[in-house]
Amino acid sequence: MRAMRITGRVLVVLTMLACAALAQPAFYLKSGDRVVFYGDSITDQRLYTTFVETFVRTRYPQLDVSFVHSGWGGDRVTGGGGGPIGLRLRRDVAVYKPTVVTIMLGMNDGRYRPFDQTVFDWYKTGFESMVQDLKSLAPAARITLIRPSPYDEVTRPAMAGGGYNPVLVKFGDLLQEMAAKQSMQVADLNGPVVKMLERAQATNADLAARIIPDRVHPGAAGHLIMAAALLDSWGAPGVVSEVEIDAKGAKVVVGKNTAISGLSASNGVSWSQTDQALPMPVDLNDAATALAVKSADFLEKFDRETLKVSGLKPGHYALRIDGLQVGVFTAEQLGEGLNLAAWPTPMMKQANEVHALTMKRTGIHNTRWRTIEVPLEADHLAGAKAAMDALDALDTELDAKQRAAAIPVARKYELVPVTADEARIPAGFTPIFNGKDTTGWHISTTNHHGTTPDWHVENGVLVGMQNPVGKGGILLTDKKYKNFEVYLELNPDWGCDGGLFLRSNERGEAYQVMIDYRDGGTLGGVYGERLKDVTSLSIKDWEKYYKRGEWNVIKARIEGEIPRISVWMNGTLVTQWSDVANHSVDGALDGMIAVQVHGGTQIWKEGGKQKFRNIAVRELP
Repeated sequence: MRAMRITGRVLVVLTMLACAALAQPAFYLKSGDRVVFYGDSITDQRLYTTFVETFVRTRYPQLDVSFVHSGWGGDRVTGGGGGPIGLRLRRDVAVYKPTVVTIMLGMNDGRYRPFDQTVFDWYKTGFESMVQDLKSLAPAARITLIRPSPYDEVTRPAMAGGGYNPVLVKFGDLLQEMAAKQSMQVADLNGPVVKMLERAQATNADLAARIIPDRVHPGAAGHLIMAAALLDSWGAPGVVSEVEIDAKGAKVVVGKNTAISGLSASNGVSWSQTDQALPMPVDLNDAATALAVKSADFLEKFDRETLKVSGLKPGHYALRIDGLQVGVFTAEQLGEGLNLAAWPTPMMKQANEVHALTMKRTGIHNTRWRTIEVPLEADHLAGAKAAMDALDALDTELDAKQRAAAIPVARKYELVPVTADEARIPAGFTPIFNGKDTTGWHISTTNHHGTTPDWHVENGVLVGMQNPVGKGGILLTDKKYKNFEVYLELNPDWGCDGGLFLRSNERGEAYQVMIDYRDGGTLGGVYGERLKDVTSLSIKDWEKYYKRGEWNVIKARIEGEIPRISVWMNGTLVTQWSDVANHSVDGALDGMIAVQVHGGTQIWKEGGKQKFRNIAVRELP
């Protein structure tokens, strides 16, 4: 009897799992689908539509789906600036032989005034007629009707007379009924965005108002949530990959949507991982996007790239993927689990490259359509066809490159034990000083301050000294960097002049962040070290931000062909400086990072030390 009860329980569990699997809707798009996004200026922004395209490319890299973006500003159900509705449907939709068409119209149709039954009836008649024409022109197309995105009456007062967004909601209700009667798909791009705005407004009212800056046209933050709503209506999966590792038992507990090999659990944990998808690229450095993502629970619903590691000894661990330090976490945090989609991983970098190609490809198509095809149609120019053919070929080439870029690759994961001091290095920064020796660095033999050999490590601290007295010099990274941020902690002896060199050559000719820690000195400013015509910037009130006799944090960023430099001191932005031209020697766009011991005896305390630790870099596009 007991054996039968166990079997019964197993059957119950299997039945529940089967039901759960059946409850998960299959993704709406299929291989071979051609999707046309149709709409007004909000679709013409090519933001929610390109987010959808990139999501499909990165979540389903093997799925053969193509996309066309056919929004036109000012459009209504009768057409607009791109021509009457019949022409728009023939030229901008049916010609692509779509198997899927999305339609979002309504923002202009409501005339930006409170509800008017006559206007509503006109919209209803026009939309029904448009759908029938579309079905006739593209009989193979599966149609998704989109409830119009909102007119923002959350972060700003509602329009007098009852508001305008309620008009759009009524339009959406009409589309819901129409879709139900005609077996069409429907997506709500109004309700979820309004709900997100309400939560964002409660968190940060000023920032929330930037999500739809003109009340009509969302920025990227709003479009991301709109894309999520459309994808949700299509049954898009939320999981990128799901991994759980038992470090103590050296075994993989869960490996969903991924393949794991080479697991080792000696002195930390390491393994190789090849996912079947990439995360959706989300710019969490943009404050409005970060607020929208948090307010809509976007990562939890649509971008779950989870890593959970149990059985680790207490302490801090650096997570490195392909050598890039993603962040430092406690054993407890790793045991609870991380969503890597929220962190600057190599996978996110790859996904961003895919999205950049999405934007380039759609830009090429838009140029073909809006700059050549439509405005030159009546001129019957032979060159116009040749130009469109050339742009079509370029579109095809970019499409192939985009698809190839979306294929996940094998990644090397490492969880490396680190000290509490090393744990302070920010997420996304990779250490370039190992705390043990000067591996990865070298002394300049041609610097005009000298060639002091006295660069050594004391208790995890990089120390530079004059040797002999008056002879300074620089210690350079072996690697060159172009656009980057460098993070370091410093605690120099008072009376010692030094610097942090950016894009340096071997001789130490570089843009310098000043570390003149002495009477009359300054920290955090910018100086051209043996660069001609560079206008220096000194920070007069640097002592407001610097803690004497303690460890301090300097973070510096350099980017651009004409260099722009920003400097933070203990978390406060103290410098924003731009050159007027690239004054690097020979116009160099990259160079080494270096730390300096100043030569001479007037601005150096005899026996003094420059001291650095936790030096790390984050490369930028």
